[in-house]
Amino acid sequence: MRQRPDFDDAALARAGHALARDIGPVEPMLPRHLPRAVPTRSWRRRAAGRTIGAASVIALLSVLASERRQADPQLDPPATRAAAFVPRYAAPAVAPPIWGEVAADRYRLGEAAGSARIQAGLREDTLTAGTFGVHEAPFLRLVATETAEPDGEGSLFVTLARRAAEAGGLAVTRTGERGQLATRFGTLDTVDATLADAEGKRACTAFRLNAALRLEGWLCAPLGQLPEPQAVACTVERLNPRPGSPLSPAVAAMLAAPRNASCPPEEPATTAALPVPRKATRKNAARVRHSRPTSP
Repeated sequence: MRQRPDFDDAALARAGHALARDIGPVEPMLPRHLPRAVPTRSWRRRAAGRTIGAASVIALLSVLASERRQADPQLDPPATRAAAFVPRYAAPAVAPPIWGEVAADRYRLGEAAGSARIQAGLREDTLTAGTFGVHEAPFLRLVATETAEPDGEGSLFVTLARRAAEAGGLAVTRTGERGQLATRFGTLDTVDATLADAEGKRACTAFRLNAALRLEGWLCAPLGQLPEPQAVACTVERLNPRPGSPLSPAVAAMLAAPRNASCPPEEPATTAALPVPRKATRKNAARVRHSRPTSP
């Protein structure tokens, strides 16, 4: 190998000694033992084991504490237990509203029997015609409500279920088609429903009208048939005020609306009570002719 003329071993030695003098004494570098890497799985196993152990200790302490309370009731006196479960605010008990019976002297609906009840700011007049158990005749129930508060009943089904429960414990077993009918009081919301009691069931059409006078109820046709929509509308339109009844201006204006031409006029009570004259029937029975015996 060919070497450079300015580079030899003596010069390299001299340079090394000069660098050693400048740096000073240097400690020898010895190999160190590195820590052994812990696998990830073993670390997770250790953490899970510690968690399970802590949970077991807590559960054991809870069991021992409960057994001690049962053995020594003085550790948990009744006063302390009662005070621990008292809420921050206890709502006062509110008694249900009390209804008062009054005379049903405001509304009439044909030959329907009426009853009325009142409470603070509310009056309900119930008109009933027929009996639910007599399937050969119609059954009508109409509730007229006077209130200044808006209706908060929600759906028509909720109203029907509540009114049916008030009418002798009836139940709504099925609902069908919904619809609307135009009346002189406004638009009537309707729904076909099946009402039932302990003895039987009937097909009826429930209705509701939210106006100055709120109307709710149902009409059941005879022999298990649904009533015609026009019959429901005309039945509701027959509602009239009694003479001299103290009504609010809004209710009086509502009941004074003209009747629809499709509904027949209501018969006066004087003529309805009179018996219908019968036509004389002709007797066409043949008579037997008896001839007198001739004298000899």
